[in-house]
Amino acid sequence: MPFQFFGTSGAVPSPGRDNTALGLYSKDEVVLVDCPGSPYQKILKAGLDPMRVSSLIVTHRHVDHVYGIPSLVHNMGLAGRRTTLHVYALADTMKILRGFMDLFPLEAKMPYRIELHDVPAKEGHEVLQTRGFTIRSTPVKHGAPNIGLRLEFDSPGERGTIVYSSDTSPCPSLLALARGADVLIHEATFLHSDAARAAADGHTTGYQAGEVAEQAGVKRLLLCHFSADLHGREDELRQEAMRSFGGPVEIPEELREYRI
Repeated sequence: MPFQFFGTSGAVPSPGRDNTALGLYSKDEVVLVDCPGSPYQKILKAGLDPMRVSSLIVTHRHVDHVYGIPSLVHNMGLAGRRTTLHVYALADTMKILRGFMDLFPLEAKMPYRIELHDVPAKEGHEVLQTRGFTIRSTPVKHGAPNIGLRLEFDSPGERGTIVYSSDTSPCPSLLALARGADVLIHEATFLHSDAARAAADGHTTGYQAGEVAEQAGVKRLLLCHFSADLHGREDELRQEAMRSFGGPVEIPEELREYRI
């Protein structure tokens, strides 16, 4: 199952890193996770067809995870989309999304439907199932109601599990979600010297991300959501995680294709 990072930064981007967002895809469709920046352009830069985007999962309502949604919806309509776009989010996040729809107003102007799906705040909820993969969500610990995601896929010649923490402090629900995953994509907003700040903001340090990976028994750890003052110093986060996790730890490149 291929995936790409459309961004890897925390709330403040830099010339080399945009706000964190993911693209997950099979030969049949593309699923977006969060929607900052210029998403339509990112899809094109990733070498993907925007018309193959079937679904968008919005993990929570913070600005850096939602502000590109009106642009995405508008660009798809102008480009000739006719198929329904499915959007999944917690009820708390849906208030923001419906506000976008009313403000512009998006659905009335677009030549396609935008179908909003409420995601309940319960562990192991099946968000969507497509040909080849299933995505489940679990509440995690952040400053706003938020969900982590577990993607399980089984396609010819390739099967496995990818877990995305989204923004969170270490918590039991995330540990359960990540158990035995092939790849854990985990936020690492701060160095461990800022652990108190991380806890107060509902975030994780590099060392703590490694602890989660070790305790969950995952095979591979990819870090993301780096605070702006750590851009260019990401290897310090990687070194921290390597002290608490015995497997491989990577700092991802934006718009590079990854597989298990």
